[in-house]
Amino acid sequence: MIAPSAAARPAFPNVSFGPFRLLEAVPWLLVAATMRVIAFAGGLIALPAIMLANIALLLAFVIVTWRMVLATDGRSGLGLLGLSQQIGMARAVLPPIFGVLMAATVVAAVTGLTGRPGEFMLGFDGIAFDQASHAGRLWSALVAALVLLMVLQVDEAKKPSLLTAMRRFRDHARWLVPGVLLVAALAVLLHPLQGYVRGLVVQMWQQSELPISVKSLLSMVFIFSFATVRLWLTVAILVFALRQSYRARACS
Repeated sequence: MIAPSAAARPAFPNVSFGPFRLLEAVPWLLVAATMRVIAFAGGLIALPAIMLANIALLLAFVIVTWRMVLATDGRSGLGLLGLSQQIGMARAVLPPIFGVLMAATVVAAVTGLTGRPGEFMLGFDGIAFDQASHAGRLWSALVAALVLLMVLQVDEAKKPSLLTAMRRFRDHARWLVPGVLLVAALAVLLHPLQGYVRGLVVQMWQQSELPISVKSLLSMVFIFSFATVRLWLTVAILVFALRQSYRARACS
């Protein structure tokens, strides 16, 4: 739970983000990155691969959320969930989120809001992986906030609800909206850096005489390293914004 407990906590507790056990999420991000590569290759395996990638990304999101809540002096039992409970949570969170993604994609296509309406379908994927445009990056930041608010409902022994998450986003909009904008801005700043490193990776594949296995390994390191940084920054900013909102409400 993000909200401070009533038990003897100072009005303005000292907030620290370290030590943060970032590497706990890396195995799930590695699975997500691998499944994305398989899915983008096409074929009959593409659909199950992208489904597995989304589940793995959500589980990585949950781990990082749990660590960030604890780091901001909150309470959470997300890290105590067993794998079956985590999968059950994924089944509750992902379908409504993908319903929102599909609706946004249709609206974008019909209204001509963007020349790339398909990227709105990648709103969840864009939480950790680069989007194609600034509009897509802003959309992914908003989706991340909704996913966070759904995941945190598990700490209240509730089934994650998208409608509840939307209502809570409205209630905490004073802090969450700037948080979403900051997440989007950082994604924009990371884009050219990731593009530069991607160019080096492509150059390595074209010109280097390294073994294929080494090239593949370095490519995967590139993919999930940036995914880890994006996920950490996204969750850190949004959890801190939500925490500040609760703190401001408690002091008012």
